[in-house]
Amino acid sequence: MDISTFAKEHVSQITATIGLVTFAIVKNKLTPAGIVAGIFVAFIHMLHPWPAFFWLLILFFFFGTVVTKIGHEAKAHLTLSSTGGSGGEGPRSYVQVFANSGFACILIALHAYLLNSTPFISSQLGIAAGPHFPALTKLLPIGIVAQYAAVAADTFSSELGILSKQQPFMVTAPWKKVPKGTNGGITIDGLKYGALGSSMLTFVASLALYLLPPHGQMNPRASILLIVAGLAGSVIDSVLGALVQATVVDKGTGKVVEGAGGQRVKVLQGGSRAQVGIDLLTNNGVNFVMAALASVLAMGAAHVLEVRLTEERHPTKHFESKPNIQQIHHRHSSTKRRSTVSARAGGSE
Repeated sequence: MDISTFAKEHVSQITATIGLVTFAIVKNKLTPAGIVAGIFVAFIHMLHPWPAFFWLLILFFFFGTVVTKIGHEAKAHLTLSSTGGSGGEGPRSYVQVFANSGFACILIALHAYLLNSTPFISSQLGIAAGPHFPALTKLLPIGIVAQYAAVAADTFSSELGILSKQQPFMVTAPWKKVPKGTNGGITIDGLKYGALGSSMLTFVASLALYLLPPHGQMNPRASILLIVAGLAGSVIDSVLGALVQATVVDKGTGKVVEGAGGQRVKVLQGGSRAQVGIDLLTNNGVNFVMAALASVLAMGAAHVLEVRLTEERHPTKHFESKPNIQQIHHRHSSTKRRSTVSARAGGSE
């Protein structure tokens, strides 16, 4: 497939990507490297024969942008920025883009290969493409949707949960109250928002899969599984944040200091900042691991429970109809004529 043919088959997706990039530039939602990463991720999603996954990516970005904007001024005063001043979300870097969609890209590329949709890669590797692993071919779509349900749940819970009037508590020690923005801190409201985000992405996925190829109706059991997997991803993110991610607090104000682009916050000995927790993963590392775990757990549960993502939209039922009287008479007449012809042929020899 040449570039012109690819462009003709993906006009709407390319247009949406251009619009997304333009919006990100005008509103300063992505860094220059983040824009390049976003284009790359969009291209990977376009390679899959099911357009539903591409639109799931686009709507995840849209939902994330909306919830990030909600209460932006209030959130800016709840935390501090590592670069100085109040906190709040700045433009997202390429690392953040891959942290939220990188694992989905891996699953999408693998699923496209198993569907025999990447003959170029197949020829380069010398391996015949095709559905050699039927079980994996059925499970990967669940993993893809679960990944986005999880990152959506995490985005909703963190961006909206921080606005709750409830005091956060440590997920690994519920009796311990912590400042807002603490890694591993959760609220009941935050969990509710996480469930909302997971439900919205699952609904969008079901709608896209129904209206676009493969035009399948999402299995109700799969819907429940995906919503639970998304919410579980949000909880996993908090657990990882509590166990393997450090939280930096400003000694003077007691507020949490956030690293630019999800990176580590520098802490100088004897300075105005104090570090709490084990500094093993950055926020971006936690997000990627969380998304991967939620996706793998969803696929594992689907395998054990024998759950498929979609059902046939118009299942074909095969009935063995009984012959009527006319059909029986026609068959009897045909058999009788063949017998007469055979007898005549035998007599002429």
